[in-house]
Amino acid sequence: MKFTAIIIGATGLTGNILLSQLLEDARYDKVVTLSRKQIDNNHPKHYNHLADLFDPSTYKEFLKGDHLFICTGTTQAKTPNKEEYYKIEHDLPLGVARVAKENAVRKIITISALGANPDSNISYNRGKGEMERDLEDLGFEESYFVQPALIGGKRDEKRPFESAWKKFQKLIDPLLFGALKKYRTIEPETIASAMIYIAINAYDKNRIESDELVEIGSRL
Repeated sequence: MKFTAIIIGATGLTGNILLSQLLEDARYDKVVTLSRKQIDNNHPKHYNHLADLFDPSTYKEFLKGDHLFICTGTTQAKTPNKEEYYKIEHDLPLGVARVAKENAVRKIITISALGANPDSNISYNRGKGEMERDLEDLGFEESYFVQPALIGGKRDEKRPFESAWKKFQKLIDPLLFGALKKYRTIEPETIASAMIYIAINAYDKNRIESDELVEIGSRL
């Protein structure tokens, strides 16, 4: 059986790597991306549709397949307005997922964050937790939330604080073991590989923390 994947957020760091991995995966014969900007990837399995993800009428007919990968997100530095930030982090994935459910997509795999908790006192973790909770409540056959720690790799956009933190994190990563191992930097390629493994094979829990993603990603 061949699968059709749909990705939102394929222009981001992890989403773009996920796109490349899915296109090279023989178990998928079609990969649909929905994006505001054109994605310059002419692979014969790739179907890119320009869409306003806040407006279902621009993408509903294209959002059809087996596995929906949600890789959207922003930063508070890039989107300082709290309402706009919440719309991108919470409302956008929820709106797309609702349409996917209506279109009989069976499974969603969403990038969240380590520490996501709707009851957290930290606004970032609380927002991610609310997103997880509300997506899960939609009632897909299978819903998975990958929870990476700090994501490595180079981004096109400049993020000075994140770059500085990554340098510091590299120094302390070797000191993080046991229960602290999940706080080590994780590479976007590892996250993407883990997401594909989970989509194809399922998993015995639907919230998967960073250290477990590393182990799963090595299986692909």
